[in-house]
Amino acid sequence: MKKALVGLGLLCALPMQAQAAQALGVFFGSPMSGIQYKHHDLRFSLGIDDFGLAFDKTFNLGSLTNDPGMNNIYTFVGAQYVDKKYDKLGVRGGIGFEVPINSFEFYGEVGPTLYVVEDVDLELEGQLGFRVRF
Repeated sequence: MKKALVGLGLLCALPMQAQAAQALGVFFGSPMSGIQYKHHDLRFSLGIDDFGLAFDKTFNLGSLTNDPGMNNIYTFVGAQYVDKKYDKLGVRGGIGFEVPINSFEFYGEVGPTLYVVEDVDLELEGQLGFRVRF
């Protein structure tokens, strides 16, 4: 619980400058579920059920391909720490989609995570969630 409070404190200390480019929400998935803060194309996730931290950079496929029809699809790369049976640190990437509805956005994503601490392990992970934009 102490780790979760420290992580939440760090999450709240992030700069809150742009109005339309920020979102805060919850996510459910593997290997953790919790809360997520998004600022432009950067995401910070805090796992609550199993403590974990993740930091990702997203890339909009509509912008990358100059095709506005793909604006709801993105790729991401990042790093993740999960405190399950063993402490696990890994690099991750994947593909996802987000559906904006008024000031909300629903999203889902899937991708592999390569864990490199304790032992080398590759796991396919995913999550679903929603965020409120402000």
